[in-house]
Parts: sequence; structure tokens; C-alpha cells
Amino acid sequence: MTLPVHRVEWTVNASGISDIDVICDSLAWLIGDENIVEIEKTQSFHGSDIYLIRANADKKSVARKSLPRLGSSVLGQLQNEVINRIDSENWLHLRINLDELVCGNLVLVTPKELSENVKGRIKLELYPGDDKEKVAVKLLSEAADIAKRNNLPEPVKRLQ
Repeated sequence: MTLPVHRVEWTVNASGISDIDVICDSLAWLIGDENIVEIEKTQSFHGSDIYLIRANADKKSVARKSLPRLGSSVLGQLQNEVINRIDSENWLHLRINLDELVCGNLVLVTPKELSENVKGRIKLELYPGDDKEKVAVKLLSEAADIAKRNNLPEPVKRLQ
């Protein structure tokens, strides 16, 4: 079964006092490849350091391996909310609590929650005549099946 996904993107905006290495490790764990995590250092309007950390699975094969890493629980939650999460350009949007992620837990949050979060976007693979909600539900359902079979998400491995 081929997951109908083009790409998966994760983004974190972190302050200069954040532990950037831990955030990068967490994004690498989430996407499944430490080599695609990128860091951009910039400055805020007031001059303090800001880091833009991204992990983008630009290739379909990498995106298809990455998506089940969310685990069947999170993927199931997304299935129930799919209509509210897809935009007009066929991106499925989600946010993961950053504090929970660095602890190895995946917790969906709403945009209105004040916690720091990881913004995620999943580009659906659609063809003329496809219904985007049905494709999204199929994608999330199949990814959840893969997650169950492979016991994903896997436990976090941190150096002591």
C-alpha cells in the first residue's frame, strides 16, 4: 500500500536560550532522519537570537516512511479532525507540543494553546476528481496501520 503523500514538513521557532541540540534531536526522531534537519539562525526585531529549525521530507519515499512515526493514536486523532485541518492547497496542518516532544511523547495541540509547539504540514497526493477529505482519511488510516504493525512511535534514545 502506497501512502498518498507528497511531503511532510516540521518547523520550530526557538529562542536563543532554547536547547537547540535537544530540539534538533527531537525533530530527527520525529521525521526519522537526522540528515534532513536544518537550522537557520537569525535575529528578532529587538536583536535577540532566534533559531528556525526545519525537518522536511521532500521526497515521497521519505515522507511515506516519516508519517507513520506519528503513531496510531495521533493519526487516529487527525482522522477525526481531518475536515478542519486541510487547507485550499491540500495541506493537512497539525501542531505537536514541543515540551512533550523532547520527552518522547506526541501530543497534538490546537493553534490557540499557548505552549511552544512544532508546526507540521502534510502535502496530500491528489489527482483530478479526488476528494481531499477521503484521501486524507485513507492516508491517515493506512499510516496508522503501518504504525501499529511497526510499534511506532519508537522510544526515544537519548545519550546519558
